[in-house]
Amino acid sequence: MKPVLEHTPSNNKPVLVDVGEKKWTFSFQYWKQIEFFGLDKSNPSWFVSLIEKLKDLSGKDVKSFVSTGEQRDAWRYHNIDWNQTNIPIQREDLDWLDKDYRENEAEYPIVQFQVSQALGRVVGFWDENSVFNILLLDPLHNIQPSKRYNYKVDHCSPLSCNYSALLFSIDTLKRGNYCSSSDCGYHQEISNLSIDNAYTNVVIHFLDDTEKAESEKLISEKKARDEKEIFEAGLLFLSDDE
Repeated sequence: MKPVLEHTPSNNKPVLVDVGEKKWTFSFQYWKQIEFFGLDKSNPSWFVSLIEKLKDLSGKDVKSFVSTGEQRDAWRYHNIDWNQTNIPIQREDLDWLDKDYRENEAEYPIVQFQVSQALGRVVGFWDENSVFNILLLDPLHNIQPSKRYNYKVDHCSPLSCNYSALLFSIDTLKRGNYCSSSDCGYHQEISNLSIDNAYTNVVIHFLDDTEKAESEKLISEKKARDEKEIFEAGLLFLSDDE
């Protein structure tokens, strides 16, 4: 079970569950970007700071950490106050989280720790295996708006990657109507696209400058469409010699 049931003042001993001599471990299984908890305004150095903090915690003993008020306070580690003024999300809004966790606040409280005082927070929960599951990254301090800053919430949005951008483009095609004829078959085929069963192999091959230049020359002279076709031609050539 989780190593801490509730946030307690530093001078009190927190309620603990026996987790043994276990170091911090993390899971991103339930991480998601949503409005107010996106990464579109985060620069590359923020990600380095995040990884450094996860590295630091990975070397710490969980039981010792949650038992020590000084460490908890230094890391701003505490339960999320869902009654905080102007908080932009509630626990029930975490609809991507398994219901067994989301609807069991007593067993699985949502907690936070800081990346740094200036760089925001990490929000998550401890599962039954004492693994810290990261739910949200909060670079703009939105999870607990501060009285010091008039409970201001700063807007940020999910940051897309090449993969998510591709999925969005496919979804746009599925919703569109680009055929002049109703029976062209385009819409049915694009609607049947699925990534669930997609499978391919990846081979990484290192080229020196001469090999790279020769490959680019073959493509520019239209002797091959791409590197894959060059590879296929090599396979055919070697197979013919057998």
